[in-house]
Amino acid sequence: MFKKIFFSFLIAVFLLPNLVLADGMMIKSDPYGNRWDFASESNQQAYINYEDGWEKLILSVGLEETDSEAVWIFPVPANPERVIIDVLTEMPDLRGEEINKKAKSELENIKELLLMTQIYPTFFTSLTKPVMLSAPTNKSWELSDSVGYGRQSDVIVYEHLEKEGITTEIITARTSKGLQEYFKSKNLNIEQNSIPALNHYIGKEFTFIASWISKNSATKSSSRQKGVFVTFPTKKIYYPLILTSVYGSERIPTTIRIMGFVSPKVFKDIKNYTEIEYYIDNSIYLNIDNFFSGNTKNVKYTKIEMNAPSKLLTEDLWISARQPLQTFFPLFISQHPFTTGIILLVLISILAGALAGFIVFCEVRNKKGILKFGLLGLLNCFTIIALIIRIHSLKIKKSDEKNQELINKLKEQGYLIHRKDSKRKIVFISLYSITYIILVISILGLIEKIL
Repeated sequence: MFKKIFFSFLIAVFLLPNLVLADGMMIKSDPYGNRWDFASESNQQAYINYEDGWEKLILSVGLEETDSEAVWIFPVPANPERVIIDVLTEMPDLRGEEINKKAKSELENIKELLLMTQIYPTFFTSLTKPVMLSAPTNKSWELSDSVGYGRQSDVIVYEHLEKEGITTEIITARTSKGLQEYFKSKNLNIEQNSIPALNHYIGKEFTFIASWISKNSATKSSSRQKGVFVTFPTKKIYYPLILTSVYGSERIPTTIRIMGFVSPKVFKDIKNYTEIEYYIDNSIYLNIDNFFSGNTKNVKYTKIEMNAPSKLLTEDLWISARQPLQTFFPLFISQHPFTTGIILLVLISILAGALAGFIVFCEVRNKKGILKFGLLGLLNCFTIIALIIRIHSLKIKKSDEKNQELINKLKEQGYLIHRKDSKRKIVFISLYSITYIILVISILGLIEKIL
């Protein structure tokens, strides 16, 4: 039954080229006639985990309720004897927050906390909302070769699996002529080379995964949505796209989630139709054996969304497991907001002290004097009150003409010349606070724009 349905769908692909999944082809049978019609999908999802040279790929299609069956096929770049298949009734649940948005959110919290060191901004911010920073935050298995159980002409069926209302097979085709003969053995008259997209894989290091989905397994409920789980060796992460290219301008929205931060090589034609985002999920629940063996806390994953016209999908998607450089900075802020806040507090406090001291106390406009007032600004880490107390107790001696020459020499050597000048102390504190607030808003605002 499965093989008959499998080759029937190829006829539909040839005669009715209007519907295809980005990860393969799918059609449904017409229960009222000897023909096939298009399957209506409620959603299409893919999940990938790449570990130690093995890709674990889950492909899932949500079908609307129907009284007919559907068949689905997609390729993988691996020897069929090293491909493992399974059928799942549960999909990974990956949510979380996009790292740039999360980093910006943490920066807003950091900004409010930094402003609170000046005490008086607290009366404004505390009335609006509470501020909180996030806290800093193996299962092994073996792969065995599958044993081919059937052979006919140049087409080989390596494995057959029936589970959860889905029948899945691993097959290969050495030549299009052999595939044609295989069609004929199933009473299907498919002309050789009638489906050009398949010729890209025939006779090469590719294996087809073909699945027959019974009418009872189709459902609108994504929580019970079923999927095909394929494991295969590959040097780079792979996702099939070429089979969709025969469907003209039809757009098939596709979402791919890949464990970890990876670098997709998106080819030129679909760049404008592709969005890549990086997420952190605080905690995930995976009831799927052999898919993910890492820590389920603070899980990183890459989300790829594509909505390109099908005729532009002329290449398959290859993805490097290397983490993109642009993710390191927002990831650090997202995962270490407390550390980020401390670093910014120290740097801005020093900078504000150096600038205020340079402007107010003309006699310390040298490297040592600026450094000393910069270090004095560190007291702001204990709020502006600590800085006020220290400045108030600071002895500033006023220079006179008799000792001007000696004072000038001391200034050149970097010594601070203290003057008993309470007015300048008040000016320094006022200027320091204003400068600090401006720096906090400006620097954190600039970082948010960069993200």
